[in-house]
Amino acid sequence: MPIIDKEGNFLAVADNVETISNSAAIADVMAQFANAEILGIIFPTHHDGRGYSLTKKLRRAGFNGKLRAIGPLIPDQFSDLIACGFDEIEISDEQFLRQPLVQWLAAKEISQHSYQNNNSTKTSIFQS
Repeated sequence: MPIIDKEGNFLAVADNVETISNSAAIADVMAQFANAEILGIIFPTHHDGRGYSLTKKLRRAGFNGKLRAIGPLIPDQFSDLIACGFDEIEISDEQFLRQPLVQWLAAKEISQHSYQNNNSTKTSIFQS
């Protein structure tokens, strides 16, 4: 499965990522995986946003490992996934053939602004 890191690098590595549902309770996740090196959050569909919320909660709770979004995500989500705390995105081989790395990088460059002031390093559209 192709993995793209937050800098836009393609990682062709096989690793032992611990995976959880995007609906997992934060207390349970921190109790079981607080020291995990890489934690993958499963997105069942690209329009299910619970993984974003879980990632923000994990970062606020002090999770310092890598967080990987796993599932049928789309390039338009790349910047928002990184901004909320993900380090990597993993998609299927079939999806990577339809949406290669160049599309993910282009989407990342297009999205330079945010609707929220506290959204990572992006400038708010109201400050632009």
